[in-house]
Amino acid sequence: MVSKQFSFRLADEVVEWLEGLQLEGESLNQTAQRILTKSAGLSTSASNHLSTPVDIKELVKQEVENAIANSERLQEFIAKVDERLGELSA
Repeated sequence: MVSKQFSFRLADEVVEWLEGLQLEGESLNQTAQRILTKSAGLSTSASNHLSTPVDIKELVKQEVENAIANSERLQEFIAKVDERLGELSA
């Protein structure tokens, strides 16, 4: 598969969100690549074929913890946006 390199800036809130989705040993770039690929409904054969056993219970626990953390970050982000909108309308 041919690939292209991308480089762009992300807001601190987005970086924090990505950090919350990072898997152990995964770089922030790898996390972004995994999330974008998954969101597009695509997958790479390397990421789908695991060579080591997976503790499903632990994996589910991590995903739930990530979802909770992301929800909290999203709520904080929404609160900041609401506050800024209030300041702009005043």
